[in-house]
Amino acid sequence: AALDPTGAGDTFCGGTLAYLARGEQPARAARFAMPLAAEMVQHKGPTALIADTPAPLPPPSPRVRLDKPQIARVAQQIAGLDEVRPHDFAGPDQPPLNHPHVLDHFFALTLQQFSFWSTKDGHYHLPLIAPIEGQVLKGSSYIAQAYFRALHNNPQFLTVAGQANCSEDDLKVVLRSDEGEDVMPAFHLHHELANAYGRDMLALGETPESILARSNASSTPLATFLQILDQIGGYKEDPLRKKSTLLAITLNQRPEQFLRFGPGEAAPPIIDYHLMRSCLRTGLIEIVDEDLRRRVAARQVITFSDEEPIRQAAYDAIDEIVRLSGKSMGAVDFYFFGARLRCPEMSEPQCELCSLDPICAKRKELFQPVVRTTFY
Repeated sequence: AALDPTGAGDTFCGGTLAYLARGEQPARAARFAMPLAAEMVQHKGPTALIADTPAPLPPPSPRVRLDKPQIARVAQQIAGLDEVRPHDFAGPDQPPLNHPHVLDHFFALTLQQFSFWSTKDGHYHLPLIAPIEGQVLKGSSYIAQAYFRALHNNPQFLTVAGQANCSEDDLKVVLRSDEGEDVMPAFHLHHELANAYGRDMLALGETPESILARSNASSTPLATFLQILDQIGGYKEDPLRKKSTLLAITLNQRPEQFLRFGPGEAAPPIIDYHLMRSCLRTGLIEIVDEDLRRRVAARQVITFSDEEPIRQAAYDAIDEIVRLSGKSMGAVDFYFFGARLRCPEMSEPQCELCSLDPICAKRKELFQPVVRTTFY
């Protein structure tokens, strides 16, 4: 047996298990356990573990900081806006109410909401914009239309077995543009995740219906739902659970209300590149590291170690916006997602159309972190 004279290893393992029991994503549970282990070695015996003080949190990165006064201003502004309201994920380009494959559709589609842009010479190049079903659509709207088409033409593709067994050619048919082209900048990643989702679901004996039945039977349906998705390819990879949470609010806000939230449950922040760009440009967060700020403004491809403090700061900022504004995460997310039209990637922001214009920091030169990931 190994000897752990400091107790750090045991503390780390115990802390990780404790945070898992609280519903944290596994990678985040380990991250939150690290400060416990660090504090353990600074005291004799179990003193640190039995102290009547709050558990230490991971220290914030010195490279990116939250602007708390600006967060308070934006939260106050958002609190008074009628336009900040949840989206119902229904309408003419969405599955009809109570369609027999509506759950297959949203489970298979939402895991594909990532990486709709290309690079050139180590820099961001262009967003995905292409014609499909007679419309010219961008990014997430394009893939949503592709899967909506599949819902009508080949609903079996969206099932767990269909995803597990789909070939690259099968997926290319689903995603083809009106010009017959493969326009996805990261096609192979989309295929890998479709297969991973289907195979994990089959291995665990799960279906969308079984996951929702287990979740809704729990006293904490949202937490249970997110923890189940921590085991499913396409959802389990992201420590911040962006796609898992997006799926949760979709199912909660649809008219059928497939997923209920328990008393006191609220969705965590949903952080993608649009949210990060908004946080940086409005001044909710500030990149203090001048070299990192320069590379972000230059739209240079960066590393995950560069991206992580920006995304974590955006997560914390949006969490505060929700708390201070009294709006739901679904409402705040849809509001900032809509900012992609007012404050887009490739053209001058139309500040006069934005309800945050009077208080915005207008750091228009800043961009989202450019890093290829399946998280968002």
